[in-house]
Amino acid sequence: KELISGMKNKLSRLAVLLSTTPLLVYAKTAFLPPGWPGSPTARRPSSSAVPPPRAESKAAAGGSGKGGGEVWKVRRVPRVSDWAPVEDSSRTSPLSLKEKVPSSWFVGENDAVAVKVQVDALETLDESCVLPDDFFDSDEEEMECEPELREAFVMAGPRRDIAFDPENCRAAIVTCGGLCPGLNTVIREVVMCLRRQYGVTETYGVREGYRGFLKPETWMRLDEDAVKNLHQQGGTMLGSSRGGHDTNAIVDALADRGVNLLFVVGGDGTLRGAAKIADEVEARGLPISVAVIPKTIDNDVPIIDRTFGFETAVEAARDAIDVANVEAEGFPNCLGVIKVMGRNSGFIAMHSALGCCVADLCLVPEVDFYFDGPGGIADHVYERILRNGKAVLVVAEGAGQKLMEE
Repeated sequence: KELISGMKNKLSRLAVLLSTTPLLVYAKTAFLPPGWPGSPTARRPSSSAVPPPRAESKAAAGGSGKGGGEVWKVRRVPRVSDWAPVEDSSRTSPLSLKEKVPSSWFVGENDAVAVKVQVDALETLDESCVLPDDFFDSDEEEMECEPELREAFVMAGPRRDIAFDPENCRAAIVTCGGLCPGLNTVIREVVMCLRRQYGVTETYGVREGYRGFLKPETWMRLDEDAVKNLHQQGGTMLGSSRGGHDTNAIVDALADRGVNLLFVVGGDGTLRGAAKIADEVEARGLPISVAVIPKTIDNDVPIIDRTFGFETAVEAARDAIDVANVEAEGFPNCLGVIKVMGRNSGFIAMHSALGCCVADLCLVPEVDFYFDGPGGIADHVYERILRNGKAVLVVAEGAGQKLMEE
């Protein structure tokens, strides 16, 4: 009985220790800034996919260590009410007034997403938290343990409380940079969501990218009739352009037209421009919210399932691989090489190669390789040609950058 009682005591202390330390995190989707290391199984962002957040704070969004200490370092999202006087800044969302709406639809104030989903079970412990060899033989009842702060980000999604009165809202949406499959669908869904879910009936489309802010008379009034079949069309109905960003002129146009909701759809440069707009809005103390929708067919935004346009890009790449394979089969000892997009990530190359089942080699930016010697790609391709009479290579455009530097 004494032995059993002693073991129960030790196990209960171990359970308390583990309960105060985050060992495993289940994460949903989030919009994260770049710089996190990754691979095709843990998405790697492009070099500047998202501008870094301006504020950082520590928040207890999980368990706690000794004395109820904080365990998460959360990147805070600035709110309009932080710098602009918003009348009744906490309003009930129209979504919460709908019948039979489950509470799971809404994101809580403290909901966050961990940067790293897969972790070492003891990685959150510092050196003082390592169990000593005599832990089960010791009579000490407590053990000092301070978990390290882990980075997390505010979760995206609808809130029960919103900042603006939908009846007094005026929205604008702009598409910038290169074309991407799904742009028109994004425009349609923003308009439909604003009208049907929130009751915002006045939405404008800014023509020709950032340049269109200089010509507000060309803005398009978007309603359900204007966008109802838009998802069946390619490109962007608003047009697009590169450059032409004038921060002061853009904010002036938004203020003059009474726009308080701006949706910016674009890639690296576009999102850096949106960050400048947000900074200027805050500096002027204007009640304008700036939201960005990342546009990248490379699928290089961490954590989220996929970016819009990625699946279409994979389908197109598969067609090219099939054609190259047919060509390679028609000639003796033929080598077919297909280069696909992917400057910093190899998702298109990897998914299209796996989907076709005819690729002999797939090169991606996340994995280094070498040409000559045992295990080099030259010997591998040579062996494939000898065995099959052909070889098919799928190469992401950013693969082998270290070799190019050498």
